[in-house]
Amino acid sequence: MARLGPKIAAAVNEDRSAHEGRIEARLDEIMSVLEDAPPSAREAVEQYVDVRFEVDRQIQTLQERINQIQERNDRFGLYAQTAQGVETEMKLGEIVRAFPSNQLDWLGRLGVYFARWGEFLTADPREANSEGGVFPAIWGTVAMTMIMSLIVVPFGVLAALYLREYAKSGPIVSIIRISINNLAGVPSIVFGVFGYGFLILVVGGYIDGGPANANLPVMPQTWWWGTAAGLAIVAFFAFMTTSYSLGSRKVLTKIRTPRLGMISLALWIVATTAFIALIAFTPDFHGFYRTGLPNPTFGKGGLLWASLTLALLTLPVVIVATEEALAAVPNSLREGSYGCGASKWQTIRRIVLPHALPGIMTGMILAMARGAGEVAPLMLVGVLKLAPELPIDTQAPFVHLDRSFMHLGYHIFDLGFQSPNSEAAKPMVFTTTLLLIAVIGTLNVFAIWLRARLRRRFHSGQF
Repeated sequence: MARLGPKIAAAVNEDRSAHEGRIEARLDEIMSVLEDAPPSAREAVEQYVDVRFEVDRQIQTLQERINQIQERNDRFGLYAQTAQGVETEMKLGEIVRAFPSNQLDWLGRLGVYFARWGEFLTADPREANSEGGVFPAIWGTVAMTMIMSLIVVPFGVLAALYLREYAKSGPIVSIIRISINNLAGVPSIVFGVFGYGFLILVVGGYIDGGPANANLPVMPQTWWWGTAAGLAIVAFFAFMTTSYSLGSRKVLTKIRTPRLGMISLALWIVATTAFIALIAFTPDFHGFYRTGLPNPTFGKGGLLWASLTLALLTLPVVIVATEEALAAVPNSLREGSYGCGASKWQTIRRIVLPHALPGIMTGMILAMARGAGEVAPLMLVGVLKLAPELPIDTQAPFVHLDRSFMHLGYHIFDLGFQSPNSEAAKPMVFTTTLLLIAVIGTLNVFAIWLRARLRRRFHSGQF
């Protein structure tokens, strides 16, 4: 052993010297590359080194702080013994609250009860969501429902106005009505698949990095400009034929107005398709968040895509409710408005819509109630078990549409079926379910109250 020790030490020193030599050679190579690099690259490397050094320093400081807290936590604890002689030991960091339950009067128990409710409604979840509060889930549910309503109500009302006030009976209108009825019967998970496959992967990927990031073909420059020229020509003829078909003369250049209407519709369809193709396959757009790739910004689940998906899901509810409300407005009111010289749009804006407002508001609240209770599509388009940040906060732009969020419905599903201890999570499941029912019930009660108030205001008696 006496002769073997020096040999081992010599071998270790030799390996260490060789390793240090390789490190120095590698450092010299890196420095030579940096010297040949442009000033902007050297500045970026220096900034990275400074940031890395600062991050390492902060990590070391936090680790020291954690060690101090852990040492202090191990120093104190709670030792208890039950009446049966069972001893229990708890560390100080494991104690959430403590109160002498057997010594509380009814006021003290009532205070504990409301304190627990306050914690449930305002605190963050902990222990794999099986304890703590549901404040992020409430915030995410309300934010998603409000944005969904802002999207679905205008489109639903416009679609109902077209079908009820402007569209004439025909095959196109029949196809639209059948499609709306079929849309109401599609399973909600199908909307989630559509939201994930189209909104997130295609639209979100396009926003992040352009058509290449969304796996869309990129059109060559010559083809793109040729398509743009063709679009201009088709749009011009579509505008002219639409003007002729809507004109006061019945026959223009020996072509009947109905035939011109069909031609203009076909031209507008071609123009719209060409416009979408120009936007989708453009070679000059590389995304708004290309520097953040491969980490996506909008190419992942988020508040915007969840709201759009549920807006599409609840669109038939708003359309049907608005159509029924428009149909309930007496024709005598329309005829009286026309008799006073009002145009069709003035009649709709001043007479029809105010009287149909109770039904429109009812459809909106019903859509909000359904959207607040949906879970299956949200599992694919943005909901998380635990979101690190709220979708709405005090930092600009205040509403962060790209952030994922928590939802009360998914929170119930996670506690009931994904929790590591489902028995311990049952109280949280029941309480969260009660809260979700209360939210939906409040929306429905508000709809009934608003409908009755608007009904008394207009005294039409037709709703």
